[in-house]
Amino acid sequence: MAITYGVRPLYGGAMTVELPVELIDSSDIRQIPDHQEVFLSPTTLTSIIFEINTYVSSGAPGQAPTTHTEISPDGTTTTTTTTTTTSVTTSVVSGHASPQTQPNPEQPDRNRDADYEATKHHFTDVISPPDTLVSTLPTPQPVKMLDPSLAGYAAYMLAGNINTVDDTARNAGSHAWPTHPGAATAPADFPTTGGSSASHAAQSLLSLVHQIQLLIRLPDRGTDVLVRVAVPLKEFARAGQAMGSSDSGATEGMIAEEVGRARDLVARVVGTLKVRDWGLLDG
Repeated sequence: MAITYGVRPLYGGAMTVELPVELIDSSDIRQIPDHQEVFLSPTTLTSIIFEINTYVSSGAPGQAPTTHTEISPDGTTTTTTTTTTTSVTTSVVSGHASPQTQPNPEQPDRNRDADYEATKHHFTDVISPPDTLVSTLPTPQPVKMLDPSLAGYAAYMLAGNINTVDDTARNAGSHAWPTHPGAATAPADFPTTGGSSASHAAQSLLSLVHQIQLLIRLPDRGTDVLVRVAVPLKEFARAGQAMGSSDSGATEGMIAEEVGRARDLVARVVGTLKVRDWGLLDG
């Protein structure tokens, strides 16, 4: 089904962007912080958050802890949690961003490392214990903002999976089921299907949120502009359980399709986000 986009004002019209017309403005149903604009899908609960933050200089804290789980043939589950500040270059989401997101040749290499760390800092800044990253974050991908108002600024995309703990589990002091690596056609660390570990894989989906982040760096304004798209993979797993579906492959297909839509949404933001009133972004 084709998605219809329309121009949405942000922050009282100080910025504009093209978004799917079906998205709900969350400020119509609950209070949203002044530095954020939040929109929600009425069908999948995928959300997109625009956020204006203070510019992060070099020396930002390292990444949040990551978890890795191995399931032996007898069903025994072993989970390892690791805290690290070392970056790796493996891809979190298979495939590439839309052709709209091209490398930014204007950004000097000498600033890249600091920008990479700032990108990872913002990504993990929203993760609070007991939530954790599923795996170490990859190197952020430089992108080129297309509107002239932002084309001269460095921008980066970063994607990863987050293990989340439901409120009931938090209150009980227990962690949600961890995840383990899966098929290449789905997001990285997506659970495999079939075999004796199928029930573990299905349960592990109930803790996953896939996040794609766009960071635009405005050092002259002392500001970082963030866009986060969060795909609640756990909602798809719950929907499958509610319908009594035993076809986990179908669930994986729905998730892969939704993650693809999320990537397209971020690419649309890259192509259409515009600043109309710079007073908003003076840090």
